[in-house]
Amino acid sequence: MALDRFEVRVSIQKVLLGLVLVIVPLSIVGLVLTTRSDSALDASIGSHLKTMAQMYSNNLSHEVSDRVSAVKLIAADPGVVEAVTAANRAYQNQNEAAISDKLDKAEKTWETPQAAPAVKSLLTSKPSETLRHYHEMDQQMLRITVTDERGVPIAATAKPSRYTLTTFGPWQSVYNGGKGAVSISNILFDEPTKAYFVDIGVPVTEAGTGQLAGVALASVNISPLLASFQQDTIGNGWKAYLVNSDGTVVSGPRTDVFARARSDEFAAIGDSLGSLEGRQTGYVTADLQSGRHIVGFSDTGLDKTYKNLAWTVLISQDEHEATAPIRSLSLFAIVMVVLALFMVTLLAVYYALHRKQQFADIEEAASLGQQGLTPPQAV
Repeated sequence: MALDRFEVRVSIQKVLLGLVLVIVPLSIVGLVLTTRSDSALDASIGSHLKTMAQMYSNNLSHEVSDRVSAVKLIAADPGVVEAVTAANRAYQNQNEAAISDKLDKAEKTWETPQAAPAVKSLLTSKPSETLRHYHEMDQQMLRITVTDERGVPIAATAKPSRYTLTTFGPWQSVYNGGKGAVSISNILFDEPTKAYFVDIGVPVTEAGTGQLAGVALASVNISPLLASFQQDTIGNGWKAYLVNSDGTVVSGPRTDVFARARSDEFAAIGDSLGSLEGRQTGYVTADLQSGRHIVGFSDTGLDKTYKNLAWTVLISQDEHEATAPIRSLSLFAIVMVVLALFMVTLLAVYYALHRKQQFADIEEAASLGQQGLTPPQAV
């Protein structure tokens, strides 16, 4: 049949040219798209880690605010306010020398059996019963103490470590030179309960006048807050860190609060934290000691109110692990691009050698023609 003899003859030069015009641009486009897809994936993962960091940050801020509100409720309790005001009125008919002498004597005997009646009277008083009621309602409050304006406890859930708290740092922060201020201490450790805690202090003010009358201090357990950062991984291999402004880890996987371990992730986001654009982006891709990581971050904003809580939340993930789902596809695309370029190169080399052989045959035939000889025929 006629179709059996149908042939399409195309010169190898045209085939090579067509392949070059098609494969080379497609290969370049493939490489560009592969690179862009990796960058786009990093950006998508970074945005997700930023969102997670913001969720952790918001939750932490709300929890701290709730604990401060609980102590404020104690400081505003009518029975507590009345007890503090009554204690302050007792100083009105005494001179300063007599008051100081009385406080000094009580301080010297506070840790002796001689102070037992005073301690019993303090712990069994009606204001102390009120404090125990708040303690029973919120077990995260390890100890609660309320003092008058001179730092003398007038109610407590447990025996205070000293008779007057005027030299106690957290008390001084709340008293604030007589102005009064809400304060949260650095993180401490309570040996009996094996819990991390902070001392939250709130001014007690006189009803009606609003003048500073005393101080309410509560040692509040924050171990549950820190525990959310101490898991080995969260989600898809993410790691969560709570980091201080000096770069030390407050809480993180297998990291003790008092180890003061330095955070590589925090050092990597330093420049971004210092710029508005960086904070809006909310993530960075950085080379750390453990490899390339994507780090999302969010400032808790607590330091605006509580100077000891200059905390930032970091959510970190290894980039290789993060991009694992599409890494094989990207690798396949790169291999195909390289293979296509190799085939074009191989074809070009073959064409060049073929052309060289053709020129050699033409020159040989021309030489034999000049000599009157007939070129050898293929058998």
